[in-house]
Amino acid sequence: MRKNRKIEEHENNERWLVSYADFITLLFAFFVVMYATSTSNEEKQKEFEESIKVNLHLVGKVGDGGSANKSILDEAFSDVGVQLGSYPQKGGPKEVEDYVQRYLDKNLAEEDKKDIQSVHHDAVGVKISLAASTMFQEGSSKILPQARGALDKLADLLKTNNKKVIIEGHTDNTPMQSAQFASNWELAGSRASTVIRYFTKVHQIDAARFISISYGDQKPIVPNSTDENRRINRRIEIYLITDEAKSTL
Repeated sequence: MRKNRKIEEHENNERWLVSYADFITLLFAFFVVMYATSTSNEEKQKEFEESIKVNLHLVGKVGDGGSANKSILDEAFSDVGVQLGSYPQKGGPKEVEDYVQRYLDKNLAEEDKKDIQSVHHDAVGVKISLAASTMFQEGSSKILPQARGALDKLADLLKTNNKKVIIEGHTDNTPMQSAQFASNWELAGSRASTVIRYFTKVHQIDAARFISISYGDQKPIVPNSTDENRRINRRIEIYLITDEAKSTL
């Protein structure tokens, strides 16, 4: 009696290679982008992106996964946009702080970096602390000529986005003795307003974005116990709001 042999259907155990190949392709693209950040510039960013997409055959494919791959790559470019020179529109305070720090390191002249005391973030946004001692004469709210270089670069930074900006004026606790300013409240407020006027008048930034606040000597960073500490407490803080929903203003 002849035995009928069943022909077993061959099982394809290599289907995972398709997904694996797609993953490796996208991973390769990501690391190419990361590597390129060290030498890229804003003018060539778009050209670079399109070149990567074309060479990875992610442009113009319909019905074969190309559209999905393209959207994933677009998202990857968006996520590392800060490293390619653009403001992180989708980023949180930490990402914006990283961008601001890199921007200042790259664009500020060495003589202007002394005007920046610190850059730090909180849940609402990023604060850039400027040394009032290098920006204004003692008891004055007139911007010194040597401080304009840093303000000009900061104005360019503000132009990269349309977020709200709070300008805070702070002083030390030395009593104000001036015919122009009755107290540290007036001095700090005038300095904050002067910086806003510089951004709006000289650089044509929309005035509706700005809020001016005077804290006087009520928010010292360190105790006003030494000349150096008082110098640190005299400052202008540029507060870039990244989450207006969390801001109380």
